[in-house]
Amino acid sequence: MNDFSSFHGLHLDSNIQFLKGVGPIRSNGLKRIGIETIKDLLYYLPRRYLDRTNLQLIKNTKIGDEVVIIGTIQKQGLKRTPKSVFYELTIDDGSGAIKCVWFNGVSWISDKFQNGDLIAVFGKLEFYRNLQITHPEFDILDSDDDPINTGQIVPIYPSNMKLKNMNLDSRGFRKIIKKALTLIDLSNIDFFEDDFLKQNKLISLDSAIKGVHSPSNNENLEQAMHRLKFNEHFFSQLLMAMKKYNNKKQLTKPYIKKGTFTKDIYKKLNFQLTNSQINVLKTIRSDLESVSPMNRLIQGDVGSGKTIVSILAASIVVANDAQVAFMAPTEIL
Repeated sequence: MNDFSSFHGLHLDSNIQFLKGVGPIRSNGLKRIGIETIKDLLYYLPRRYLDRTNLQLIKNTKIGDEVVIIGTIQKQGLKRTPKSVFYELTIDDGSGAIKCVWFNGVSWISDKFQNGDLIAVFGKLEFYRNLQITHPEFDILDSDDDPINTGQIVPIYPSNMKLKNMNLDSRGFRKIIKKALTLIDLSNIDFFEDDFLKQNKLISLDSAIKGVHSPSNNENLEQAMHRLKFNEHFFSQLLMAMKKYNNKKQLTKPYIKKGTFTKDIYKKLNFQLTNSQINVLKTIRSDLESVSPMNRLIQGDVGSGKTIVSILAASIVVANDAQVAFMAPTEIL
């Protein structure tokens, strides 16, 4: 832990409440979405990113397109008709203007914007008297967040109504995550050796966490996401390997007796089993004769014969005076 984080007494397992900018009220809201520690916050990943490659100028958009537009609010306010009240704002990106309209949640959204705000909007472009997006997703940006002018890649975080009422929209998350990355030393958190990282062409975990929240470029973002996905896959495989190892250590009853059920069913079939089906049955029979529990998945296309293989395998178990639970959800198929 570096001197700065030591001075503040913060570490990855510190309660999120004690991070500057959070406090008890915001921490209660964050805990409702599973963020209880600073570590939880740093693993709260963006749902999308804004950069120069995925932004469109208004003049280049077409009706029906799903668009991502950044512009400045020119005017905004409540609009009334004889039957309804809605909120409307107009943004301009220098190439043209577009309206954004909200019919629901008007009381909540009416105090979120001010003229001159820089805003990113996401949604389907429509035409009703003017170009407009109805109920767009949005993110209010700081001036230094504009990817067009700064070249930055801006993370957009998932949020909800309660969090947004606490100013924990994407901009709010960016601020507290930036504060956490400033205060917490991540240099010694990796669980892989340097040689392992080099062998698998992985960046360090601290670089990945920083890169996913504040990528310097698209290559850095791809490397960061690859490292975090590798972690998830690695530990998932490790957990499966441990379960398999523990299963092999357990002892169970071997099902050796063949009985007559399997032969009777086989003789009544009006078709011949394929070589693949026979091979699978042999493998299952070998598993059942072992003292280790069987853990097997039969995979195949619809109509490939999985059900008859399962019936024949079940008949072996029944012949050994054991019970079988057999489910065939054919209605779903």
